[in-house]
Amino acid sequence: MRSAAKTRVLFVDDEPVILELIALGLKSMAEEWETTFAHSAEEALRLMTGQPFDLVVSDMGLPGMNGAHLLNEVMRRFPATIRLILSGHADRESMMKCAGSTHQFLLKPFRLGELKAALKRIRRLKERLGSQEIQKLVARRESLPSVPNVYFQILEALQDPHCPLERIGGVIATDPALTTKLLQLVNSGFLGAARRISTVDEAVLLVGTGTIRSLALTLNLVSVLQTAPADDRSLERVWRHSVRVGQLARQLAQLETADEHLAEEAFTAGLLHDVGKLLLADNPAVRYLRLAARAREENRRLIELERAELQATHAEVGAYLLDLWGLPLPLVEAVAFRHEPSRIAELAFSALTVVHVANVLEAEAAPGDGPPDSLDLPYLDALGVAGRLDAWRQEIQPA
Repeated sequence: MRSAAKTRVLFVDDEPVILELIALGLKSMAEEWETTFAHSAEEALRLMTGQPFDLVVSDMGLPGMNGAHLLNEVMRRFPATIRLILSGHADRESMMKCAGSTHQFLLKPFRLGELKAALKRIRRLKERLGSQEIQKLVARRESLPSVPNVYFQILEALQDPHCPLERIGGVIATDPALTTKLLQLVNSGFLGAARRISTVDEAVLLVGTGTIRSLALTLNLVSVLQTAPADDRSLERVWRHSVRVGQLARQLAQLETADEHLAEEAFTAGLLHDVGKLLLADNPAVRYLRLAARAREENRRLIELERAELQATHAEVGAYLLDLWGLPLPLVEAVAFRHEPSRIAELAFSALTVVHVANVLEAEAAPGDGPPDSLDLPYLDALGVAGRLDAWRQEIQPA
């Protein structure tokens, strides 16, 4: 997003009255926002092809191509654009249709204050992740991995309410690496399968569609970011730790809330929380594995060495990649701030909260590169959950 220029916002709604009300409500923002309006998804995509937009706000119930499918296309074609959905239905089904392609979900009737707050939050995060140090560090890799095509195919399948699980299995089966990793995961003991699972359809049925969406991103990233053969054990250690953190984060979320969307978001954030390590390990110019070995040998926190040697941490690098991919804001924040959640702009129980705790508990049980992080007790206390730590430790069983 451009800090000096106006923020260019595209609103998409098939009801002219709604767009007129939005235009009236945003008159006071004329010095900061440049607004454009479209009455259909097709018109919105034509406008975006001709000029860049910082933010797209779409109604869910558009005729023809609905809001969820529009934002899928925006994510595919214009990944740097922030994507918000407006819906008059606060049900889980509407939210899950948007999962994976939407930064923020807002309810109708339209509330300008909520939109301003969401934009400010996203802008602050982008400014943090846009530091020259992070950009230079990531640029030292010859190319960045792109969002895998199979992820888009799975998203599209999941957004069809009549989609049979067999169709999702068929999409996964087109990707040998994803198929192999999925079967490895379900038979590894992580998910508690009572018998050997040998087919993709069985695996999809066991883990559920929410987990499949998360795995599609994570497993493809693992496949793309391959370290040298001698470092296979390091890659596997990061993978196993990430899966376990995802599981624990989901458990913690389920202990504190009945919000299954948050639980799945926590699982995805846990799976992705160390993608920065994979990206750095796959960059020969950085010699990251040597830095990780130093952390273990000197018993120092890895992020301290990263800041000293690289001027950026693996958490920030991972969040930068996920932000470039256009992943939802809560996931990017959970990856960016999990070591120091007190630095978050908005204090709320979220995926960040449970990933922070899960990462520390799992690292205590299975130490990795250097000593584990400490829990951010002031942050947890401010949320009113510090007193729940003993109960959480009793309820979950780190591997």
